[in-house]
Amino acid sequence: MITFRIKDDAEPDNLRPVMIDPLQMGALRETLDEYGKRYGLDLIIHDYGSLDEHVFAWEARTAMMPIAMIARHFTFDVDAIALIETAQFLGRRIRIARRDDEPDIMVTLSTNPDAAPEMNVSNSNAYAILAMLGLDLDSCGTISIEQLRGSLADPVMASRLDAEPGLARYLPALNQMAAITSPSCALRMVWS
Repeated sequence: MITFRIKDDAEPDNLRPVMIDPLQMGALRETLDEYGKRYGLDLIIHDYGSLDEHVFAWEARTAMMPIAMIARHFTFDVDAIALIETAQFLGRRIRIARRDDEPDIMVTLSTNPDAAPEMNVSNSNAYAILAMLGLDLDSCGTISIEQLRGSLADPVMASRLDAEPGLARYLPALNQMAAITSPSCALRMVWS
């Protein structure tokens, strides 16, 4: 499996990670789940591990939520509010993780844009997508968002789709990825 996603490499200055305890994290997940159900959105994106394990990571889509609704789970900590505001301004997710080398659960700014879709596809389909976009057939790589937009707008794309009509099902997600914007202008599509 190869995953295609959008990554934002801009790093805001002076943004500190925030610690969250398991009870606060559980309450935050409940709030995200309730808000998501109300508006028909999936606001929790699993990355790896499970909450029962020592090592795990997940991301929360918080850009459309009131800041106070999220900040209350951090007892309105100033650093947490700054992190949430920055995530909303940049249109990014927040990342909640406990790494192997840390005992605490930490909340940081994710490199993933809040509304960007991800595509998990088989290796053969991934290579076909890369060929359709006119890119090298590497299992890992990166291109700027401008290059993705250019590849999708290339007139040769129609003939490539004629040769591989099954690839048309990936165009909506690729077009959504290409439409993502950021004030930082550091967006790129990555795959691995």
